[in-house]
Amino acid sequence: MLISFVAKNIFSFKSETEFNLFPNKTQRLEHHKIKSGNFEILRYSAIYGANGSGKSNLIKSISLLRKMVLNGKLIINSDDLKFKLDDKNYSLPISLAIEFISNGKAYYYTLTFDHNEILNEYLAESSKDEDTLIFERTCEDGLKNIVFYKEYYKTDKEKLFTEVLSDKLIQKDDLLITFLSKKYPEDFKSIQFAFDWFKNTLVIIKPDSKPICIAHLFDKESDTKDFANNFISSLNTGISKIEIEKKKSEDFFDKENGQFVKDMLENLKNSQKNHLALTNGETGEEITAVYENNEMVIKRLITSHKNLNDVDIEFNLSQESDGTKRLIDYIPAFQGIICNNKVILIDEIERSIHPITIKEIISKIALDENVKGQLIFTTHESNLLDQKFIRPDEIWFTQKDCDGSSKIYSLSDFKIHNTIDIEKGYLNGRYGGIPFLANFKDLNW
Repeated sequence: MLISFVAKNIFSFKSETEFNLFPNKTQRLEHHKIKSGNFEILRYSAIYGANGSGKSNLIKSISLLRKMVLNGKLIINSDDLKFKLDDKNYSLPISLAIEFISNGKAYYYTLTFDHNEILNEYLAESSKDEDTLIFERTCEDGLKNIVFYKEYYKTDKEKLFTEVLSDKLIQKDDLLITFLSKKYPEDFKSIQFAFDWFKNTLVIIKPDSKPICIAHLFDKESDTKDFANNFISSLNTGISKIEIEKKKSEDFFDKENGQFVKDMLENLKNSQKNHLALTNGETGEEITAVYENNEMVIKRLITSHKNLNDVDIEFNLSQESDGTKRLIDYIPAFQGIICNNKVILIDEIERSIHPITIKEIISKIALDENVKGQLIFTTHESNLLDQKFIRPDEIWFTQKDCDGSSKIYSLSDFKIHNTIDIEKGYLNGRYGGIPFLANFKDLNW
């Protein structure tokens, strides 16, 4: 579970800016609170703000940190990411920090870097009283140093390894958390657990994101397909069921594509994965090429709609609306929240989806006391500001300051009674986080 995130001098965040999921004393929707060790955190968060206020930059910052951890390298030309509206900030480093729960323990990880060089990297087991160091890696005036937890140094061998690691093995743009979790997972279990959270638990969905090889996923995981059919049929999209069509490659592709099919077959045989996502040039829909049972099979999603005679009529996915396709794209994420302990971050959750539909989805998830995961999303959809299914401490706003930097603050900063219409107050500008528009007459419109 995500506990908090801090960004400094990156994108529109000039000074240190914190987003967290700590609950206040609100007594409503108690099942939204998760207790883990010394921590009590919230299961949901909705982030509002005008266009360009920093909502997406918050998601982008977390996504960037995840990408660097998974790749084990700083992003190239990282200086381009710095806050650009103050010349002084170009000489300052970028700093990112994240606190999360993995394998039942809380971890705090920070990364500070400048000019494509890591200046500080720190990982600790987190607690309310005092953090327990796992490792800290520093670089000052060209001098590199790595320190592990005290119990690690049992013999001279560990001391020698630390010196060699600092001087020879780890480069200035290599992330230590990644290097150790991949090279020495058995020796550094805590580091492995922290890395696995980024890899297996944290999921980030941007407005243009699509799940890869979804037809293969539905085919291999029957529970996901069943979830998809129960989910989509409840939303009045007209779809009665979703099926997976499977064809041999020679039955799917024309004969003139023979060389293309041969090359793709070789790629699948030599790949670590046995499947590959493709785009159908005629319809624009995603199809999945899979190597199984010593042959290549093409899989795609087929939707069915009932006609007037109650007979299922098949459609390919390209014939569905953008909103329906977006709902189908969300299915693995929503299943991950409801049935697993996934931490799902969605930027512009309502994109292409009707306001009533997205409200129905969010309310169903938020009112379900058996949900296992965590959902954090940005949105402009004001009808989600409903205290029947969202707590005031789960609502955040982003707003641009006079210097162009983004500020983020919680609705908990205001005195909110449990009977107040939050949506009305928000649209009236009571809490900020809304656009300020010029008079069209002043623009000669």
